[in-house]
Amino acid sequence: MVLKSVDFSQFLSENSGIPFDVRFEVIEEVHDEFTYEKFEVDRKTVEAHKMLLSAASPVFKSQFYGKMKSIKHDFEIKETKIKAFELFIQIIYGAGNLDLDIKDMFEILDLADFYIIEPIKGKMIDAIRSKITLENLKAVADAASTYMHHEELASGILNECGKFLQNNLGPSNQMIDFLQDELMEPELIDQIINLKCENCDYFECKDNMLATFPEHKPLRPGVKVKKWIRTGSETQMLECSISKVSLAPIPPNLRLNMQIDGGEIVLAVSDGSEMRLPLKKMSNNEFDHWYSSPLSSANFLSTGGMIFRCKD
Repeated sequence: MVLKSVDFSQFLSENSGIPFDVRFEVIEEVHDEFTYEKFEVDRKTVEAHKMLLSAASPVFKSQFYGKMKSIKHDFEIKETKIKAFELFIQIIYGAGNLDLDIKDMFEILDLADFYIIEPIKGKMIDAIRSKITLENLKAVADAASTYMHHEELASGILNECGKFLQNNLGPSNQMIDFLQDELMEPELIDQIINLKCENCDYFECKDNMLATFPEHKPLRPGVKVKKWIRTGSETQMLECSISKVSLAPIPPNLRLNMQIDGGEIVLAVSDGSEMRLPLKKMSNNEFDHWYSSPLSSANFLSTGGMIFRCKD
């Protein structure tokens, strides 16, 4: 209980009364774009306490106290910036009100990933997400592809960029136009707009968006949808989930909204009943759904009158 009230950042001062017992020589380097050699441009010593670092990170704990522990007190740190490593140590000690720019956040996120400090990873991801604007989105995406050594983390940040654009620009054709105007590389654009729903692992479905799918990736069983049913002059909205999708060959000249012979979608209705509906060829209009550019010429299918409800 007492330790929770301790301000550990006070021990970053040389006058704290508790001497440092580990020193990191942070060496900042640049790459020569012609020879690919590294050249040192700056270095600085950052001091800390083994016990406090080990309490925060299993990597530090193993390095200082594990079975294969090092007896050294001096360590070289490369592949990061001096400022970022200093801030990283300060955050471990609980320092607040730090002035971080986007590049700092990415460097610290990469360090937190390497040293397996999940709270700092989460804090940096939240900070980066909150800083994304239309004006700096290119810088954020470039930083994700440049500073992140962990591919999954980089993809997660690019996904946040895509979600920001989705919420602020709308359809993916507008997103692509914006990113192309920002002179982004095509591969990076595809990564940003390749949004997927965390619930159904389909292209970012977004509630109330028409539930269509490319013929090579049918909606999997369990995906939640709402289906309009017209009875006379009345229209009903039924909550359902996909039970089964049966595909069939699509005639080359089949027009939009026409049924596909042998194609069927089976819906499990929330009241326990089941609906078997014909499969139709749908528009692949980007206002109807989200998809990455390789799908621009794909056939999209559905039964019509059906929207996603994944976030319910």
